[in-house]
Amino acid sequence: MSMREARVLTLAGLVIMMGVLSGCASRGHSLPYDPSLLGKPDARVPEEEAYDIPLGPLDTIHVQVFRVGELSGDYQVDAKGQVAMPLLGMISVRGKSPEQFAAELRRLYSVRYLNNPDISVRVASTNATNVTVEGGVMQSGVYALPGRTTLLGAVALAKGVNEDNGNPRRAAIFRKQSGHTVGAAFDLVAIHRGKMADPVVYPGDTIVVESDTLRKLYRDAMSSLSAFSVISVFRNL
Repeated sequence: MSMREARVLTLAGLVIMMGVLSGCASRGHSLPYDPSLLGKPDARVPEEEAYDIPLGPLDTIHVQVFRVGELSGDYQVDAKGQVAMPLLGMISVRGKSPEQFAAELRRLYSVRYLNNPDISVRVASTNATNVTVEGGVMQSGVYALPGRTTLLGAVALAKGVNEDNGNPRRAAIFRKQSGHTVGAAFDLVAIHRGKMADPVVYPGDTIVVESDTLRKLYRDAMSSLSAFSVISVFRNL
């Protein structure tokens, strides 16, 4: 799945969410300004080593074959979780750590081409560390987290709040937690002034900054979703 497709699916999920909530959620509840309501996401990525995770579709990996420059370089994993390696063809990386894939490459290359090859693999960029930033920001999109990142850092990845229509007083983080999607609102101005904690964001989070232009799309999600308004439609979001 491409990043564009992932973004479309994320937006579609939010639209579905708002449609369902409009029929069954209590209008008396509002998305609270309460960071404590957001716990760790289901698929937690280690904070100290953001890229020490299984390889998967759309990752870019760097393969270093010692003293064999022709085989070294950056390789793109396709949507099926496979990568095309010189002399070997397509190889699946799904579920393998960088070191496990390096071990497999050492085995495969040693069968016919190299004698005891010294091969290392590291992740150059990974789709598993992406967050989506939407709404009143300068450049909405899907961004790779450069390690441990807070809400302000994630908004900065999207070039900051749009001064023309963004509302820095109301930004929301939506997160999959315990099999459900939950959310909480944050005041970016208060965070800047040290009056509110700057929460850590995690891969898979969706961040929405309220704006004039997109308020109709996200209004229900930001004003009607209580932190624990959980609906089965989100289980596979």
